[in-house]
Amino acid sequence: MSNKETPVVSLEELVSLGVSEAKAKQSIKSKEVIASCRFFIDEATKRGGDLSSELGLKIFDISSKVKMAVREESRMLLLDYLFKPEDVRLSTPEQLKAAIKFINEAGEKEVNEEDFAKSSGSGVVVTLEEVITKINEVIATDREQVDEMGWGYEVKVMQQVLQALPFASGSDVRKQIEDALTPILGDKANAKKQKKKKNKPKKEKAPEPFKEEEEKAAPESSTSTPEKRVSEEVSSSQEKSKQVVTPWEATADKEFDYNYLIEQFGSEPISQEQLERMKKLGIKVHHFLERGIFFSHRDLDVILDLKEKGEPIFLYTGRGPSSSAMHLGHLIPFVFTKYLQEAFDIPLVIQMTDDEKFLFKKNLTLDEDENTGVERMCRENIKDIIALGFDPEKTFIFSDLKYMGGAFYKNVVQFQRHVNLNKARHIFGFTDENNIGEIAFCAIQAVPSFPSSFEGIIDPNAHCLIPCAIDQDPYFRLTRDIAPKIKEKKPALLHSVFFPAMTGGSTKMSSSTMSETTVFLTDTPDHIHKKIMKHAFSGAPNTLKEFLEQGADTDVDISYQYLRFFMEDSDRLEEIRRLYSAGDESMTTGKVKLELITVLQEIVKEHQDARVKVTDEDVVKFMTPRKMY
Repeated sequence: MSNKETPVVSLEELVSLGVSEAKAKQSIKSKEVIASCRFFIDEATKRGGDLSSELGLKIFDISSKVKMAVREESRMLLLDYLFKPEDVRLSTPEQLKAAIKFINEAGEKEVNEEDFAKSSGSGVVVTLEEVITKINEVIATDREQVDEMGWGYEVKVMQQVLQALPFASGSDVRKQIEDALTPILGDKANAKKQKKKKNKPKKEKAPEPFKEEEEKAAPESSTSTPEKRVSEEVSSSQEKSKQVVTPWEATADKEFDYNYLIEQFGSEPISQEQLERMKKLGIKVHHFLERGIFFSHRDLDVILDLKEKGEPIFLYTGRGPSSSAMHLGHLIPFVFTKYLQEAFDIPLVIQMTDDEKFLFKKNLTLDEDENTGVERMCRENIKDIIALGFDPEKTFIFSDLKYMGGAFYKNVVQFQRHVNLNKARHIFGFTDENNIGEIAFCAIQAVPSFPSSFEGIIDPNAHCLIPCAIDQDPYFRLTRDIAPKIKEKKPALLHSVFFPAMTGGSTKMSSSTMSETTVFLTDTPDHIHKKIMKHAFSGAPNTLKEFLEQGADTDVDISYQYLRFFMEDSDRLEEIRRLYSAGDESMTTGKVKLELITVLQEIVKEHQDARVKVTDEDVVKFMTPRKMY
């Protein structure tokens, strides 16, 4: 806005739009929401809009979602389309969502009205007949799965229909699906009752996903994506997904459904537009991004804006030392973090959560014991991290047990005061059996994302970027919720998929599993060869004849999946995929495994050669607090 004074919107004014009083009270705490509301309310009023009607809720919905960084002409264009003639007006939640997404992605760039109208579904009317026809088409094509999955198939058909008809009403689609499936599967309510009767004895209920309480209040009306509308309108999360993802457990009945995790956790997929923007900023795009290994984000656009303006950013990642030897899966966040440090030319803090491992793993001790001592494990892991080649002038590694105090601990206790036991139970699923250290630890993992935790080390105005696996997101959803309450910036995040266990993609690789199915950074070339040849799960059929006829399923083949992580040559990787999936005799399972073995042996040997050169003096240097800005 052009005026320098902070815009004002009263509680009464928000309530008059149809917003609940509770939501209005939450909204007026955010300067950005208030500024956005003031703009859209004033402009809608100029156009003669009756804000006491349904239009009022739409205006609030738009205000809470459109970024203030979007150029004014684009915001005006969006408003214009709320007042257009009925045949081209944006009137449905689906159209509004698409329109908001379009102008948010455009940001400060000029928007072409024709592209805006097309992307927003202006003039598109999806009839009930079209919805019914598409539902019947999907069900007819997939009838065997309907019989096999029962009412669980409802989710799948809804996803397919909304993908084909993105501007269809979610509630209409849900109702018509139920009407179409009832004659086939019987009454839905009765089916649920039968399912409950057949259930095994109750296990402790898993915690529901915590929804980040954004400064921008959630809108009263829904303008969610097709995937999110599935979540809102089809049964519960437990019925929809047989996967469990928490900071301590990650399992799935088959492979992990990362699209579902985006929907469940409320993050955003990394877009091609964002990757193109990185290139324009002179940032080389890592193959982890190009291949979807890092697939989800929170506020990546904010980080790119800061980079473009030359404003301070710092990286934060961590490692929980639960064994002396790190494995291949541990490399993923550190390899990517090193890339980010170099690409953005920014400082990095690495937290060693030795306290967490002692609290959560009952066999560990606070000493130098070769098998159980977290102090020894921490030091050995730090040497592995240093060996990856981080910039010693821009990298601070700290142990919680040794560093915590001063400004860092002040932030910890401030954070802890805002998290009651109920919230901790809800987010992390704690029970009466958890010790109080486990319950309180979330604050210790949260506060390294605040620059004020590192006085004299990190620029106090810096904004934090956290690369991590998706299972760590509950910590940082909570962090983003608490940050404004203690006058800190919300950290941005980049989420990776899990590095799958060698036996299949339904779990992640772990130090706690059998050593024969985990490739450690201490393994010899012979160990690596034997482990891959014997244990790497194959996506190919059992016989050569079937392989030549059907090809391999590279989505579940572990050797190919590991190559996606570690083979930098994208042309060679694509050639392997093409030949292997086509059932070409030149690329059988054994040959794909040999390709992988060669890559891993080189990586592990290179790491071991660098690790030997890391001294205790290097460890001290990296762990010494010093100014990095």
